[in-house]
Amino acid sequence: MRLFFNYTWCFILGLFFVSLNVSYGSDPREWSPTWKLPPGQRPENIVDLPITVPGDVRISQFFSPISCGACHPEIFKMWSGSTHANAWRNPLFQALYNLGKKTAEGESEKRNIESCVRCHFPIGHSGAEASLPLDDEKGGVICDFCHSVRATTGVGNAPYILSPGNAAAMEGGTKYGPFADSPETIHKNQYSELHTRSEFCGGCHDVSHAGNNLPIEQTYTEWRQGPYNTGDPKTTIHCQDCHMRQRPGFPCTGSTDRPDNPGFASPEIMGGKKRPHIWTHYFVGGSVTPISLPSGSELQQQMAVERLKNAATLEVSVNPASKRGDLLKFHIDIKNTGAGHHIPTGLTEMRQVWLHVSVTDAEDKIIYQSGKVDEKGNIDSNATIYHTVFGNEKGEETLHVWAATHIISDNRIPPKGKKEEHFICLLPNDAKSPLKIKAVLHYRSAPQDVVDALLGEKSMKLPIIDMAEVLKEISL
Repeated sequence: MRLFFNYTWCFILGLFFVSLNVSYGSDPREWSPTWKLPPGQRPENIVDLPITVPGDVRISQFFSPISCGACHPEIFKMWSGSTHANAWRNPLFQALYNLGKKTAEGESEKRNIESCVRCHFPIGHSGAEASLPLDDEKGGVICDFCHSVRATTGVGNAPYILSPGNAAAMEGGTKYGPFADSPETIHKNQYSELHTRSEFCGGCHDVSHAGNNLPIEQTYTEWRQGPYNTGDPKTTIHCQDCHMRQRPGFPCTGSTDRPDNPGFASPEIMGGKKRPHIWTHYFVGGSVTPISLPSGSELQQQMAVERLKNAATLEVSVNPASKRGDLLKFHIDIKNTGAGHHIPTGLTEMRQVWLHVSVTDAEDKIIYQSGKVDEKGNIDSNATIYHTVFGNEKGEETLHVWAATHIISDNRIPPKGKKEEHFICLLPNDAKSPLKIKAVLHYRSAPQDVVDALLGEKSMKLPIIDMAEVLKEISL
């Protein structure tokens, strides 16, 4: 099924390269954007102009993140532990990306692999750099990329238009962001409505196959078609309202408060203005493993757990008239109460959400169990995994997104939606009352066997996070 086990060499390809050779055989204008908003619904800087393509800019024009940190130390510190900072050097991404480069067949698959770089190392792609070092300080999604996005042409597959300064000559140019009255220092500032709306995030967090247009990662679309997008600017909850409000102690999900974060974007001594709200730059999602995050990111790991634990709830319904020797029937509702997108989202063919359910009697004798994880990290085959299953042109299941041609199944949980899972088991005649039905909703970033195959001897055991739990007693 997973097709990884014949390619354990991809670990060597992915982790020991000091520098990666990148090709630019396809024109991103052929696959970006994936769609456009109607004129009356788009921010003023979603425009009908050509996108930035490889060669339009140079990496030397962009300031390194640590340079930005000189004037924005707190924001730099937040960003430094984020998945954005690690987007290019993430070992799992590198292993999978290099596996795709090695095995992709035909123009469609190769074009899709090439497109990965546009979001994982955007200024490298836009600069048409033939060699992109893993340790490049400008690798990943850096400050000067996001704040040099002058406009986009739509949503999906990174349709950005860049207007950087010239760092090599210490010319800051204009930086685009949420404020219209920021003091000018080395750079000028310009308010960007786009930066305050989900459409900005949707540039990279809405991905379709660059060769065949198959929807692959549709986080923005899930939000746009969901209840958090009310169509009213006063009530719509954008991506930033959750993911750029969170800080320690404030998960800021759809099921919690999302208070303002008063403070300074740059120190007052440097001319920074105190504002009622400063957008945080932790960019926390569901990543809780050190593989996906930079070193020293323990705070982000903790915040990711807080976010996951405030994303869903469980409810158990059972027939109270159960008798020994009868069939016990019950169902569990899994409700997406806190995520503005599906659970899970992102690389959903990899993500795993499932229920671990047990029924025990008063003496803790196990009567029924489903969803247990064995010592190798494999989930009980009887458990339902909430994720997406892709198929290739042969109709086979695949985790190779470059080879995917269609969706076989998608049973994820939409925002403010629910899934109902039914269970049945025989109650032994010697079962001691009361019975306990316990259900735990688990999350893991990827299957353990896939991680082991990709990372080889450098693999690690991925943490399994308890997103929600419910316990119910019934008397016989």
